[in-house]
Amino acid sequence: MDLEKQALDILQTFANDEPYQLGYSGGKDSDVILHLARKSGVKFIAVHNHTTVDAPETVRYIRRKKDIVIEYPKYSMWQLIVRHKAPPTRRFRYCCMDLKEYSGKGKKLITGVRKAESRNRKENQGIITFAKPNKVIREKVDDVNFHKTNKGGWLY
Repeated sequence: MDLEKQALDILQTFANDEPYQLGYSGGKDSDVILHLARKSGVKFIAVHNHTTVDAPETVRYIRRKKDIVIEYPKYSMWQLIVRHKAPPTRRFRYCCMDLKEYSGKGKKLITGVRKAESRNRKENQGIITFAKPNKVIREKVDDVNFHKTNKGGWLY
């Protein structure tokens, strides 16, 4: 199976006049999805959510890329720690919600999340995840022969 072709097909299948929002962290996975989005020819906007605790090298790398939109949070990580009266932990995970997940709400998102990063992602998310798929999306999914997972993901 040609994984690059599969990725390009998926991006093109769900493309329309509304651009995708590509979540760009500055890491290897983000560079791969940025390359794939460019190669696919779909409309997209690459957005980096600055967390205020990113490595300086990463911040410089992202700032050198002229086609990446950088969104800054309302509160820094340090302010969030004071607000929540504790640093984020594995069980108390407010940082992503407050610093990243507000971005792209209601948009089609492209993210570079690998199934190998966690068992939950491997077993449930699939390649595509729809929060509330509309009729047009359901028809496209049926056309391409995706299979639904038990947590809303779709496998190709």
